Amino acid sequence: MQNAVVLALITAGIALLLALSPVGRVMEEEFGLAWLFKLRGPVPPPADVALVTLDRQSARRLSLPPQVRLWPRALRARMIDDLKRRGATAIAIDLTLETPTDIIQDGALSRSIAAARSVILVEAMEREELVVTDAQGKPAGQMAILKSVPPIEPFAKAAAALAPFPLPKVAARTNEFWTFKEGDRLTLPAAALQVHAEALHPAWLSRLREADVPGLENLPPDNDLLDEPGAVQRASQAVRRAFLQDAGLAARLPPPSGRLDDRDRRLLEAMDRLHYGPQHYYLNFYGPPGTVTTIPFADLIEGRDVPDLTGRTVFIGVAERTPSNLDTFYTVFSTSDGVDISGVEIAATAFGNLLENTTLKTPGRPAEFGLVVGFGVAIGLLAYLLPATLAVVATVLLAAGWIAAAATLFGQSQLWLPVAVPMLVQVPVALFGGLLWQYLTANRERRNVAEAIRYYLPERVAADLAHSPINPVGARDLLYGACVASDAERFTTLAETMTPRDLASLLDSYFAAVFEPIQANGGTVTDVVGDGVMSVWTATNPEREPRLRATLAALDLTHAVERFNRQNPGRTMPTRVGLHAGWIMVGNVGGKGHFAWSVVGDIPNTASRIEGLNKHLGTRLLASDAVVGDLGGEILTRRVGRFRLMGKAGALDVHELIARREEATPDQLRLTACFGDALEACESGHLPEAVGLFRQVLEEFPNDGPARFHLNRCMNLSVGKSADDDAAIVRLEVK
Repeated sequence: MQNAVVLALITAGIALLLALSPVGRVMEEEFGLAWLFKLRGPVPPPADVALVTLDRQSARRLSLPPQVRLWPRALRARMIDDLKRRGATAIAIDLTLETPTDIIQDGALSRSIAAARSVILVEAMEREELVVTDAQGKPAGQMAILKSVPPIEPFAKAAAALAPFPLPKVAARTNEFWTFKEGDRLTLPAAALQVHAEALHPAWLSRLREADVPGLENLPPDNDLLDEPGAVQRASQAVRRAFLQDAGLAARLPPPSGRLDDRDRRLLEAMDRLHYGPQHYYLNFYGPPGTVTTIPFADLIEGRDVPDLTGRTVFIGVAERTPSNLDTFYTVFSTSDGVDISGVEIAATAFGNLLENTTLKTPGRPAEFGLVVGFGVAIGLLAYLLPATLAVVATVLLAAGWIAAAATLFGQSQLWLPVAVPMLVQVPVALFGGLLWQYLTANRERRNVAEAIRYYLPERVAADLAHSPINPVGARDLLYGACVASDAERFTTLAETMTPRDLASLLDSYFAAVFEPIQANGGTVTDVVGDGVMSVWTATNPEREPRLRATLAALDLTHAVERFNRQNPGRTMPTRVGLHAGWIMVGNVGGKGHFAWSVVGDIPNTASRIEGLNKHLGTRLLASDAVVGDLGGEILTRRVGRFRLMGKAGALDVHELIARREEATPDQLRLTACFGDALEACESGHLPEAVGLFRQVLEEFPNDGPARFHLNRCMNLSVGKSADDDAAIVRLEVK
């Protein structure tokens, strides 16, 4: 029990240290938040917000320049008039207007802005370097500040409000937004909320004056904040400062009038939260780009399929669903083809979050620490106290329950619980630590390993152990080797139909058949896991000999398995084989008093991946080019493609081993030649030609798996259904 408590405290302590450090927060933002959004999926955006997107497609339809800044401002004026006519309550324009153009165009736009009485214009943000001087007035360094640049005066005076829209740069992804910035100034989404609630300004200001909020003396006496330029910002600045200076002010506010309906009451509460809430929030994205109701500019101008905008706030800005859009931000919903969410859609998302009180919330640091500590203690105790199998099951179930609870609270209450640290740190530490600790404890009770060691180690290694002491850590060599991985099909199904005793007897016969050609060709069996076998041929330097022997052994192994299957009808074990070659570490691997003689490195892992590739190609015997590239004189092979396997950064040329060259039949030689022509056409991008050639191969050899695989792939590539972006490289999830 003492060890279990120690493990539980270690698991909890590591997570607590991470939670206290910036690393833990980065993990949660980069991984945990992405998982929660993925589990939740897209959700409907609020009905009160919409987008008008200025995009290249609209430019083409309206014969406009591709650069939005060159579009006639009179056309933008027409857009504002149309939006107001359609019932939009607020119009937030995320386009900078700090330079004048044609006086007629600018006049038309300023008149439309003034007539709408609900337009919020964004202020550009510029970085300015200021020289800092010392007490003597000498330069002592530089300081960078962000400076707001308002639109030109006619637009600024006509607008209902001016607001900046910076986004925090605290992580690779954009996860947050500000409500107040640059001296307690409303940002674009927050200002849009204020204008959206214009009808409630009298009720809102009346409650604030009743609570003696200072700073409201210079506002319009009739509480119409849209009558005077800058009144919206002045009112919000005064209220924001009052809430910051008086923590009890929120509690003293009179309740909303009982005459208000539910919608107005929620809107009034949203304005209250905006001013007494934090300066920045975590964004609750609704989905991938385009989830918020989107109206292309051309549709609005031409009056096509424009939804009802009555009571909606409309955000206007540059947005395109292409990777080339510059005003975009990487978010949890950025698509795999490089399309990010536009800045204007993020502004609309922030507005919707504020309006519906659906910004993401955290439980608070003390509660967060308590959660990760409690989870660490629970999972640490389970991992140590339960038997290994039950410990794994219980740990997985507890982790799944944690994820399910976090996902449910995230989706229903926008509550963001920590998941990255528990899943990426606590679960592996607890499970690995518990199982390792159990293993080490049980291992101390085993005393008779020496008597049976020759059954589990290669003969040479067993002999070395018998004749002299050995340093387990030093008993390993870096060698050049060829690895052969084999795995039997139908083993699981077969095991279900046999008693353990009969199954063990069958496996003994099977392994005897497999081991014989390996040992006869000078190989060493290094690992047997279930029905899978890993064997190796080594040399001190790169040579053909180990690769040739491994290849011959693989061919002989397939013949041996065929004989075994003929001798065991009804209990056959068809076997797949994969080969790869390169530098490997051979010898003892382990620690803490327990070592295993094995092969370590990328080569055996890749050999196993290649063995798994047989399932996709309908083959039995595959090898990398690193094994058979120069063995054409002895071995007939055919190249079956270039593959990028799971977990591999580079692609591999893979060959099927056909036969010893002198034993090859005319049909095998013809299949190799015809298939090679078809594969070359496919990899060159000549897809129609490749489809025809593969069909010819299948007409003559209807059971040829590689031809059928590449025929289907070429057909998918030709119609754009394949996930591959390169006809010469096949990407497969081969484990």
